[in-house]
Amino acid sequence: MQQAYEPGDFVVTHGSDFFDKMIRFFTHSRWNHAALIVSKEGDIIELTSGGIKKNTIQKYQDHDRYIVHITMSDEDRGHVGAYASYMLNQHDKYGFLTIATIAFKILTKSRLVVKLDGTLICSEFVARALGQGGLLWPKDPSFITPADLYNFFETTDFLNETSSTRTEKAVVKRLA
Repeated sequence: MQQAYEPGDFVVTHGSDFFDKMIRFFTHSRWNHAALIVSKEGDIIELTSGGIKKNTIQKYQDHDRYIVHITMSDEDRGHVGAYASYMLNQHDKYGFLTIATIAFKILTKSRLVVKLDGTLICSEFVARALGQGGLLWPKDPSFITPADLYNFFETTDFLNETSSTRTEKAVVKRLA
């Protein structure tokens, strides 16, 4: 059965290389990567170590993944997609220093923040894109991890799900 996608939905997944394992270790989560879905066909825009790239969700067909369906207006989805397209053309660099800062913050409970201008991490990109659609985050998007994205939408425990129940409806949270 073909999965239904909407621009503004996103996917969390995980890899198995050393860097992926380190992210999962420091965030205490199964998820170490997030990508924004930008078309009904499953096109994604994601931030990788090589910058912002356009791919398809089929790239992750052999990985554990969880697709979060967001409830938002077509106008808001348009804003999310416009931001993602704009950023795709900017080719921002991956925020390795941000990842190190998040790990340091988790380990030490520090409030120290170090980030290089013009860099992003994958989950920050998704969070900022969703922010263009009206979503308000409880913390700075620079520090949102793939686990935070997953947990923010109150999804159920992945390990207790079947493949047919790996989607969850989420409503964009706005200030009144």
